[in-house]
Order: sequence, then C-alpha cells, then structure tokens
Amino acid sequence: MVLIREVRAERGIHQAQVADWIGKTPSAWTKVEAGKSPLPLETFVRVCNSMQVMPSAVMATAERYAALLSQKAGWVVLTTELDFSEDGLLRQAQEYWASPGCRNVIPNRWSFGSVLNGPTYNTDQSISLAAVFQFAVDPVFRELQLNPPTVIMGAL
Repeated sequence: MVLIREVRAERGIHQAQVADWIGKTPSAWTKVEAGKSPLPLETFVRVCNSMQVMPSAVMATAERYAALLSQKAGWVVLTTELDFSEDGLLRQAQEYWASPGCRNVIPNRWSFGSVLNGPTYNTDQSISLAAVFQFAVDPVFRELQLNPPTVIMGAL
C-alpha cells in the first residue's frame, strides 16, 4: 500500500480520483490507503492501470524493498493480514506522511526519481531509498523529518 500511495502522490493524483476509478467513495479509498481496509487484487490492478503503472512494476519494487528491509533492517514480510497497530512499515509511513518534513518537501523537477525505481545501489556502496522507506529505517533522517531545522529566508 505504501508504494501505491507514493506513486499516487508522485503523479499528483487526489484520493477522490482513485476512488472514482474503482467505484468507491473517497472515504473507502482513504481507509484502504490507511491500511484499515484490505486491497483486493482486482482493485490493485485497476488502480495501477488507471495510474498507467504496470502492476508487475509495483510488485517488483515491493520485492526489492522487502529484500532490502529484511537484509539491512531485520524486518520480515508477513503474508497474513495485519492489524494497523502490528504493521510497522505502514505505521512509519503514516508518521512520515504526517511529518513537517514530508509536508514541506519541494519537488525537484530536474532530478525526479520515482519510488518505483528504488532502492538504488550506488557505486560508493551506499543505498538510496525513497524518503518514506528511509524514514522507517534511518533514525537520523526520521528526526530531521519530524523536527526540520528552521530556515530564515535571506539570512546567511
């Protein structure tokens, strides 16, 4: 669900538009994005197709992030339905999306990279993650998003 929400946000698509595509109310789709309602496969495919994203691209990205989170952070992917309180990644994602750092991000149209292209393994042995995943595994990044430094325009 995290990836679907990130792709929707990247493309500037409102939740109500997704709800319209799948014949649901905006509040019903909001519950799906929040992890409070399940996302049936048929609906997943319709949402992906409506956003012009191959469902297999979303699943491949999910597999890459699952492997990374398992190897680097010790997380596990469960195939059973979880209560929101038990879903660590979704809880972290919700906290990130509500954070001042996320709300105040300014998109850079010159170096845009989709969440679907990650994670990226760099030649210097570092790994570039989408911000929502970095928030979940990097305490320093998380703190910066929750308490961004105050910037005074025009001051040096």
